[in-house]
Amino acid sequence: MLIFPAIALSEGRCVRLRQGRFDEATVYSDDPVAVAQFFAEQGAQALHVIDLDGARSGKAKNLDWIYRIRDAVSIPLQVGGGVRTFALAKRLLSAGIERIVLGTAAAEDPRLLFKLVESCSTDQVAAALDLRGDRLAIQGWEAESARAPDEVLDTLKTVGVRWVVCTDVTRDGLLIGPGLELARWIIAQGFLVILAGGVATVDDVIRIRDTGVAGCIIGSALYGGLLSLPDAIEAAQAV
Repeated sequence: MLIFPAIALSEGRCVRLRQGRFDEATVYSDDPVAVAQFFAEQGAQALHVIDLDGARSGKAKNLDWIYRIRDAVSIPLQVGGGVRTFALAKRLLSAGIERIVLGTAAAEDPRLLFKLVESCSTDQVAAALDLRGDRLAIQGWEAESARAPDEVLDTLKTVGVRWVVCTDVTRDGLLIGPGLELARWIIAQGFLVILAGGVATVDDVIRIRDTGVAGCIIGSALYGGLLSLPDAIEAAQAV
């Protein structure tokens, strides 16, 4: 299982939210590049970078910082937040981003997903499934989709999406443990899953690994010092 340290960008700063609430943002650094370099030095094999302002507005707001991070580290970047057009998706991939993550677009614009999957490697495109209870959170988690989660998953299968980044929004930033049932549900439908939300301890990482998850995104536990990245990586790779 691959560990993805999370870098959430807002107004050029590295922040963490609680359950996606922008009014509860904690600023951890004014230099996201330095944060990325630190994670790389700690052994990170990939980074999960999200443009929070882009997720809210629907337009990329932190591209400059994303490109600076890309230039500063030699590990793959998985990037999302505001990726709602074919042009932006292709621009990011052409710029060397390893994988793009579509959230709102995945739920609301299946034609865009199909076009991307048709023109890219299936490993370059992931759909974000962010659940608050039984509802799909979209638009920076400030709105809910009218479509049911199982309906969206059926669409993802139809268009050929393989990767799903899933988050239990109610756990995000709270360090209360991961939503394993959510991961199991999506894995059972044939997707490769990257799980986010609630990870706090090495034991959490082990339980996620044993669920069959392909990747785990960790944010608050790393920034708050509850979990070291080397320990998380070791737990993820242990057999």
